[in-house]
Amino acid sequence: MQLAGWPIRIVTYRLGATYRTTIDNTDPGAWVVKAEGTTKQDAESKALKEAETLLENVKKQKPPTGCTSVPGF
Repeated sequence: MQLAGWPIRIVTYRLGATYRTTIDNTDPGAWVVKAEGTTKQDAESKALKEAETLLENVKKQKPPTGCTSVPGF
């Protein structure tokens, strides 16, 4: 899935009566946000809203000359 121009992965699971959602950037795999809710939709919507706000503020820049360790730029 794409969010604010970034590839993301959404993982949601239930622990007791609480749903937990984690969103991470699939490349390089950095954790972006976590959220909890009483329903799956509630947890995911909270996480997506916060992740979109954060990812919109990230600026993509070219890596320094000769840098090959930053994929996706």
